[in-house]
Amino acid sequence: MTSISNLSEELKTKIRALVKRVVVEHHSAPQKQMIKEMHGRLNMACPYCGDSTKDLIKKRGNLFWDTLQYHCYNCGQHSDLNGFLRDHGLRMGSGDDSIQVIEYIKEKKVQVQDIETLQHGVYNKAIQLAVPVEDFKRFFKAQSIEVGDFAWFYLRSRLLHKYSEDFLFSPQTKRLWILNKTPDGKIVGCQSRQLGKNVRSKYLTYDLAKLYEEMNREYPLQGEDLIAVNKLSTLFGIMQTDMMRPVTVFEGPLDAKFMFNSLALATAGRSTTELDEIPTIRYMFDNDETGKKKMLEKLKRGKAVFMWSKFLADHKLNIYNEDIKDLNDLIKKCFELKSNAHKNIEQYFTDSRLDALYV
Repeated sequence: MTSISNLSEELKTKIRALVKRVVVEHHSAPQKQMIKEMHGRLNMACPYCGDSTKDLIKKRGNLFWDTLQYHCYNCGQHSDLNGFLRDHGLRMGSGDDSIQVIEYIKEKKVQVQDIETLQHGVYNKAIQLAVPVEDFKRFFKAQSIEVGDFAWFYLRSRLLHKYSEDFLFSPQTKRLWILNKTPDGKIVGCQSRQLGKNVRSKYLTYDLAKLYEEMNREYPLQGEDLIAVNKLSTLFGIMQTDMMRPVTVFEGPLDAKFMFNSLALATAGRSTTELDEIPTIRYMFDNDETGKKKMLEKLKRGKAVFMWSKFLADHKLNIYNEDIKDLNDLIKKCFELKSNAHKNIEQYFTDSRLDALYV
């Protein structure tokens, strides 16, 4: 089966020529017809959405060599090379070239799922060890959140009440539990938020090992397996994420509720080395000094990030900059102002270093 090391330069040249043909046929402006050879990708003005109407040089469409996946950071369009060509009336042709591309895409699709903490073995171990919800409720004296409950009003204040099935609440300790669930509804990790006043630690994050320890259960994993499963268990949303589609990474689990196909780290300080290797990953860290510094570091590495400064300025929300620290704050402010600005978020991701000032 094909791998990146033997994707021949001859085949790459043919792919470049086909992509160039698509771009030239779609765009009339010479600036938009140019294709850039960037590190690990072909960069172009997106032929699906037309890319920027204000800046003819801006190019947010990318074909990644390591997976032969196309993604536009303006409109969000995503497909593999064959789909990209087919959408524009072209194909690789018949014979060895076509077979090689098909096999390559299949292999890389599997490899994306196999990167470090996303390895199938680790994923399956986490599912097997996940805690049933009823066991969690009994031990932590937690309950589901119903309309009218104390915790429900808190969730409603943050416009999160329609996601109440992803939370539990312990009335005696006033702890809100933010759950990281498996596909079958078990708990693989969680974060608790103290809703009472004058608390020392507002947020506490529990990986699977810590959850077992709290519940006085023997944790069966050791060594590398323990580390890998624990890393996965605190990637909130990982069990429901499709890595072949654009994946938005947030600092906090609450922000991730508002974005389809997203992950949360629980903190901006967590290492994201394993995620950086996945071409569909993009970052929307908090609108503060720490978050922006992290996003600028990602931008230098060629990863897509959210342009907070440009978004807020374009939508005349920069006067509320102190109030808008994350996506949840932005959603609340838009609701308060009866604004639809949040519906334009997709247009403000960039992987161009030239946009660093807009982050």
